[in-house]
Order: sequence, then structure tokens, then C-alpha cells
Amino acid sequence: MIFRMGRLAVGLMALGAATVLAGCQFPGFGGLQQTATLPPPKPMEPPEARGIWIVGSPTVEPRIRTVAAKYESTPDTKPRVVAEGTAAGFRTLCAGAGVEYPDMVLADRPIRADEFKRCTGKGIALTEYALGSRQYVYVKDAHMIAIPGVREFVESWGVPGNPASGPPTPS
Repeated sequence: MIFRMGRLAVGLMALGAATVLAGCQFPGFGGLQQTATLPPPKPMEPPEARGIWIVGSPTVEPRIRTVAAKYESTPDTKPRVVAEGTAAGFRTLCAGAGVEYPDMVLADRPIRADEFKRCTGKGIALTEYALGSRQYVYVKDAHMIAIPGVREFVESWGVPGNPASGPPTPS
């Protein structure tokens, strides 16, 4: 029977078969959808005495602790570090602004596009400080003014900051 059909008919049958077999590739056919997302950050409690709340990478923690030891703080402005990792730090930092959220994150890499988008989506502006090779600190701009000691602690580093921007998007 195929031998009697013209090339157009055979081509249409092949296209129809391909459409049926690959239905998930065409809009409206209800194919598989990716649903995996990062879990929401677990609620972190501020340190017992609030002070300056820092989260992020354990690899950058020794550097910031050295700087914090030289900083003349009061009990209300003493830096407190919770080092659970860069990604966890960004998820927690970018969850919101206010005293119930951290003031800065330690990172062993620059901020990723999805992390930057999460922060800007919540209206959070960040300033990036490069403390060394693969050592970054991102500070919430609003907390520089609102949380006692944050501005003074950051200024004690003697490192200029730059407004954080997401990585360049491929064109």
C-alpha cells in the first residue's frame, strides 16, 4: 500500500507519527514539565544577641572573623557568623529585609543570576566587597543604615564596595 501512495502522503504520515511519538515536545499536548525547585530556606533565628548577623561560606569565615576581632564593637554591634554555605546564605539573605533577616553573606564566588534575581525581586539592593581571591561579602544596602554597627563594621575593612549586579547574560 505504501508503494501506491505518493511522497506527500508518506511524508504526512511520517509527520503524524512523529507528532504522536513526540507529543510532549509540542505545546498543548501536556508533556512532562520540570517541577524541581530549591526548597525554601529554613527559617533561621537571629543569634541570641542580634548584633551584626552574617551568614554564608565557611571558607570565608576565618577572614571575616579576623576582621571582626579587630572591630571595636559593643554587645549590640558584635558581628555574629552562621556559616552554612554560600547558596544557603544567599537564600536566607534574599528572603527579606529587616531585623529577622541577615545583614550580609560571605561568598566563595560571585553572586549567581538566580540569587541576584531573588534579591531584586524582594526589593533588596546589595553592595559587593571583594576581600580577596574568591572571597566576597554582599551587604544589604538597607541594613547599612537601619542596623546599628553594620556601616561602621564594613568601613573598618578599608575595602571599597560596588553595587552588586548579576552576572552578564549571554547574548
